[in-house]
Amino acid sequence: MNMNTKLHTSHKTLPLISLLTTALIFSLFTNIFMNYTIEALENDLHVKNEEELKNAINNTSNKKATTINIDNDITLTETLKIPTNKNITLTSNKITEYYKLIGAEYKSTIFVDKDSTLKIDGVIVTHIKTAISAGGGIYVEENGLLILYSGEISNNEAVDHGSPFSPGASGGGVCNRGVFEMYGGKISGNQVYGLGSSGGGSGGGVFNTGIFTMTGGEITNNVANVYGGGVFNTGIFTMTGGEITNNIAENWGGGVSTFGTFEWLGGVISGNTAKISGNNVYPDDYDSETSNGGSNNSNNNGSSTDKVELSEGGFTLREVVFMCVGVGGLVIGVVGVILFFTSKKELEYIKKKNKLTNDNS
Repeated sequence: MNMNTKLHTSHKTLPLISLLTTALIFSLFTNIFMNYTIEALENDLHVKNEEELKNAINNTSNKKATTINIDNDITLTETLKIPTNKNITLTSNKITEYYKLIGAEYKSTIFVDKDSTLKIDGVIVTHIKTAISAGGGIYVEENGLLILYSGEISNNEAVDHGSPFSPGASGGGVCNRGVFEMYGGKISGNQVYGLGSSGGGSGGGVFNTGIFTMTGGEITNNVANVYGGGVFNTGIFTMTGGEITNNIAENWGGGVSTFGTFEWLGGVISGNTAKISGNNVYPDDYDSETSNGGSNNSNNNGSSTDKVELSEGGFTLREVVFMCVGVGGLVIGVVGVILFFTSKKELEYIKKKNKLTNDNS
């Protein structure tokens, strides 16, 4: 009797317990979602002018990821600085195309300081006119991080006016001494050149002495009057995707000029032009002399400090690992199926044997 009463009571309370459990879980997830939404809104800012933009950057908490939406074109009166320990994403509050950050004359548009992060995701970084010696569009300091997802770094210039103590201009679009990761977007229409005794300029699109990885996007229609119309590299440059096309260098490396480590694992380097030929990294089917001018290798000029690796048509380490894991998984699956059916047959045999034994007894 007591057992029936307890059983009857548990059936009655079961719906109530289920309802309370559901309410508790819903409340927990609602609280988490609301906190996340509130935090996201707090870190999703809108600005309309230079002062609001600078305040938004400077007032954000260190290391806290903050997205700043630009609500219209902004013309800067000085370089926009991303200070140390900031983590900023710049984007446009625009349905089609992007708003512009227009740099001040004789200054880089943006400076990314050490230990800071800048993500460009839907903004055009440009100049009406500039004559900065390094990093016309964006200058990345050592240990700084620049990430380009979408948008443009376009129509910037780096110009040196011929000081005898100057090493020349560098990086019309981007001058990177830290880390630059390019997943998309476009670096186009940038120029770098020097005058007089400075020896000219290198890296019309990108000048890299740090670490540059390119997995997507375009570097196109940039000009350098010495080395590297598209990219000039003395650091580590790894290309796994994207396009470097239609760039021009007055001397060597219309597409890429490298005196560092250049690893080409994928993507396209084509249609680039250099006036001086015979310094190509790749065989003619990859780089057809001056008609492409795709790349020059300092090793062909007597240097032994550079390293260029070409993996076009082969497999990357990641692809090899994935293939090994896939094949291993397939083998394990096949062996498992064989063992399963073998064990099943053995069990059936044992059952039949036991049945015959029992029948005979």
